[in-house]
Amino acid sequence: MPCRSTSKCPSKPKRNRGVILTFHGWEKLQAAMTQAEFNENAGNRFTVEELSDRTCLAVHTIARVLKRSEPVDKQSLQYTFRAFGLTLNTSDFTRPSSLSEKLDIRHQNPHQDWGEAVDVSVFYGRAEELTQLRQWILEDHCRSVSLFGMGGMGKSTLSVKLALQIQTEFDIVVWRSLQNAPSLDEFLNSILSFILPIRGEDFAVSSTLNEKLSKLMECLRTSRCLLIVDNVETILSIGEGAGQWQEGYEGYGQWLRCVGEVPHQSCLIFTSREKPKEIALLEGAQSPVRSLQLRGLTASEGQALFRHKGQFTGTEAEWQELIAHYGGNPLALKLVGAATQELFNGKIAEVLKYVRQGVMVFEDIRDLLERQFNRLSELEQEVISWLAMHRKPVSLAELEEDGAITPCKSKLPGVIKSLLRRSLIEKATSSLIESGTEYFLMQPVVMEYLIERLIEQYQGKPQTKFLASFPGMV
Repeated sequence: MPCRSTSKCPSKPKRNRGVILTFHGWEKLQAAMTQAEFNENAGNRFTVEELSDRTCLAVHTIARVLKRSEPVDKQSLQYTFRAFGLTLNTSDFTRPSSLSEKLDIRHQNPHQDWGEAVDVSVFYGRAEELTQLRQWILEDHCRSVSLFGMGGMGKSTLSVKLALQIQTEFDIVVWRSLQNAPSLDEFLNSILSFILPIRGEDFAVSSTLNEKLSKLMECLRTSRCLLIVDNVETILSIGEGAGQWQEGYEGYGQWLRCVGEVPHQSCLIFTSREKPKEIALLEGAQSPVRSLQLRGLTASEGQALFRHKGQFTGTEAEWQELIAHYGGNPLALKLVGAATQELFNGKIAEVLKYVRQGVMVFEDIRDLLERQFNRLSELEQEVISWLAMHRKPVSLAELEEDGAITPCKSKLPGVIKSLLRRSLIEKATSSLIESGTEYFLMQPVVMEYLIERLIEQYQGKPQTKFLASFPGMV
């Protein structure tokens, strides 16, 4: 039970400040805190004041415990663990040899290679997603789990947070990014050169590609490995349907298929802005291959993210409107939060005046959407632009009836499926569905970007040219 007043806290003997949580201990505490936030606080993060009240520790002490920035006394760690129903074991804490010692224990574990994985010390929401993903991996023993969604949704952050929470269930943990588009051979070299020495095996760079693929699959079968691969969209094709590989990168598809089809005791987690075709074919509710489309943060989670930026004032309705406008996209909300602080003194009502006029599409958000738009095929660009101009949920039948895209009617189902896999459109909620018909829509900020892009594209051109492109708008 939380301790509600300092009078209830046990008296503390003279303390010897000299220990910090190991990364194992920190991850164990974070997992318990996340579960408590989900069960007791609607998924919202506990404030440091709430944690202070719960643990009977001073605010600055609980902050040091969580940040692992300075040593604290062992008793403080015990109080913190006890507050979340945990027992502090000797493996949960350590005594740094000096204050300048690097505190990130990840890099001290010889069986873990986190590469350039992002820092997740500041993390908001996603309790439900983490619970679902842990179940898939630890209870359902999924071989492959993909996280996909629009840029800025926090896929990389969630993948690292998840991996940290389940790392103790695996013998080997490896994180890699495809941001620089390594060839499959380079990628396998990077993975195998780390894993094989741990297993007491030599690594031969001169091996053939098939030999390396076979060796990695052998490692996944005989060792319990957790592989996290970030930014898979980097090697997917541009200008074609979603999930197609760039020329020369098709081997990655073969590897993904092997990981999903061949029995083993390991797990691959990867992130992408769009779903590779192999995953779309293999995934299923009862399959060892699963995927999670990452949606935006809830209103309460979005507010917690804002509060990290400073103080804000607004009604519940104003918060709901602002966060919904940006689809709960964490990156967009961070940008909006900073601008609201700088330009409007934290007043949500003031920033909403500009949002409603469609003039708060920030340059970083525009660049993000531009990159995603440029990946689309010509037909995908036409269809999504038509959806933006329509400004309301649209069914496939309505799309097929529109004169602008009638010549491509037979391709529409495939285009809609591709846009869904790219997370640029989504299915309407049940409240908007009539007579079992499926409707499709997009987030307001995406719609604003597309309309602005169309205006720029047709500016100075005869109106008839615009009407010819979008006759359904007449």
